[in-house]
Amino acid sequence: MIFFGLVLTIALYAIALKANRLRFLKKLPPIVFAGVGIILFLKLFKIDYQIYNQGASILTFLLGPATIALAYPLFKNKEVLTKNKRAIWFGLVFSTLTAIVSTFVIGKLLHVDFNIIMSMVPKSVTTPVAVEISKSLGGIPEFTACIVILTGIIGGLSGHRLLKLFKIKNDVAIGLSIGATSHVLGTARCLEKNQQKQAAVSTLALIIVGLFTAIIAPVLVHFILKF
Repeated sequence: MIFFGLVLTIALYAIALKANRLRFLKKLPPIVFAGVGIILFLKLFKIDYQIYNQGASILTFLLGPATIALAYPLFKNKEVLTKNKRAIWFGLVFSTLTAIVSTFVIGKLLHVDFNIIMSMVPKSVTTPVAVEISKSLGGIPEFTACIVILTGIIGGLSGHRLLKLFKIKNDVAIGLSIGATSHVLGTARCLEKNQQKQAAVSTLALIIVGLFTAIIAPVLVHFILKF
């Protein structure tokens, strides 16, 4: 039973990839199909989540190395990053500040509990980093993980369409927007579309936004609470 969760996850994801070829499921990310399948399987057979997670935790650990592997398209397109460094850095700082402040302000206006707000602050950061940021802010790591994945799915599904609606065609702008808001899942969507430049900028964005959020969020939250 040790590897039950691992085998189940890989099997359902493989099925999801096959199902993704069907026209009516083509727009649905495989991770959504696989995730729903895992939940239904565990519920149907009344299997405790902890039993599933004994094997699935291996995949959680591999999120770190997988994120580092995204450095490959970053290296291949380093000239693009160097050429647009001013726009990229400004965009990353603005995106980080906007994500933190907007989450906090909207949460306060809706009278959301403080620990829930803190759990949502790192929603645009890749999961391993977001969980640690959530812990440092007094959030709920498990809830943070769910919000991060949901944010990535929404960004992966609607990001390119939304940017197309506003007639944004520049690969640097698209990659920056996708990576800074929907982290690894959005970046994966760029790779699925075979947009290497977008993926390179998106990779840089998700890494830097993660670092900025970890540094800025505690200071900014303390400042907002003080005033």
